[in-house]
Amino acid sequence: PNIDLRALTEGISIDSEFGSQIYSITGHMPSFLFVPAKLKWLETNQPETYGRIATVLTISDWVIYRLCGERVSEVCGATELGLIDVQNHHWSHQLIESLDLPNGIYPELVPAGSWIGKVTRKAAAKTGLVAGTPVVQGAPDTHCALIAMGVKAKGQVGIVLGWSAPVQMVTDKPVLDPEARTWTGCYPLPGHWVLESSPGEAGNAYRWLKGILIGEEDSAEAYCLMDSLASEVPLGAEEVQAFVGPATMDVSHLGMKLGGFLFPVPISVTNIQRRNLVRALLESLCFAIKANYLQLEAISGIKIKGVAIGGGMTRSQCLVQTLAAVLDRPVYVSEMPDVSALGAAMCAAVGPGAYANLEDAMSAMMPQLKVIEPDRLTVLEYAECYQRWTSAGKWLEKLSKEMK
Repeated sequence: PNIDLRALTEGISIDSEFGSQIYSITGHMPSFLFVPAKLKWLETNQPETYGRIATVLTISDWVIYRLCGERVSEVCGATELGLIDVQNHHWSHQLIESLDLPNGIYPELVPAGSWIGKVTRKAAAKTGLVAGTPVVQGAPDTHCALIAMGVKAKGQVGIVLGWSAPVQMVTDKPVLDPEARTWTGCYPLPGHWVLESSPGEAGNAYRWLKGILIGEEDSAEAYCLMDSLASEVPLGAEEVQAFVGPATMDVSHLGMKLGGFLFPVPISVTNIQRRNLVRALLESLCFAIKANYLQLEAISGIKIKGVAIGGGMTRSQCLVQTLAAVLDRPVYVSEMPDVSALGAAMCAAVGPGAYANLEDAMSAMMPQLKVIEPDRLTVLEYAECYQRWTSAGKWLEKLSKEMK
């Protein structure tokens, strides 16, 4: 859904009239990504379909519906539909009325870990699951990952290094950015919220580079080779800088812009190779995470207390070590990279009563976190590299505007 641009015009129209109201209630913009604009698109372009809509569901909630026939949603996931009042954890009837949206199509909201139903015989025949298997409500992938890493206290940050790299801070109340650059959402634990500043494409950009340099096949060996190549290059990637996706989150100004790699020329003197590009991309991801990390502190006024990381990209030792040095603080790495799956398993364990609540499941099922300490000399060197990267990024933004 986040790359479906059909409702772009409808979203722009909604934001021009109701943008400040929408952000103050939902903590989410721009509207073309979310349900109100997509409903408006359906109303205009597929009126017959629009008239038959019975329920609005997230993709994960639709899976639950197909498994057991129940139409429910979990508040953190429903927040990503763009109609949840994040302060009060319920559907915003104010927005539904203001935007002239249909009533009665928004499902019951239930907590993560709720037992919803059982796998039907029809679903069992199609999936191979056993009929009668409990179906339990989960939570969004990033929230599940934070649960799996034990991120629950105010000021703690969790980073999921996968296709993207959302940087989420836990807060004890909803925190909204006055400039509407970031997202604010609910959290599965009572009395908690999250403030998100995401650098965008992370693993996807890394995978793109791997495809160009090594080949399209996704294998452990290919990524081990990438990490080995990066480790051959000294800190700073011999003055190569990458701008291929990861950046500071600002959903108030979206659009295409110039990017790529910058490096000294002539090539005959510098001898830039593929290993330099890999190292530069990993460093750029760490720089982008730092920029978003600092943005979270600035918006919230909360000093970050700890940083836990998980996800497939934590298999890169070069990335993990670099991130600790760039952030100038210890990072806590989950020994199980698949933290989103583990968080979902925690939710599943609560449903049938294996644990009384999510916090008990977290305490019992959380994997060990390995502490990566930054090297002091490396910290100082990366501070200079970060300043150069941010300066170059600003010039690229200026060039992008001038060339439009």
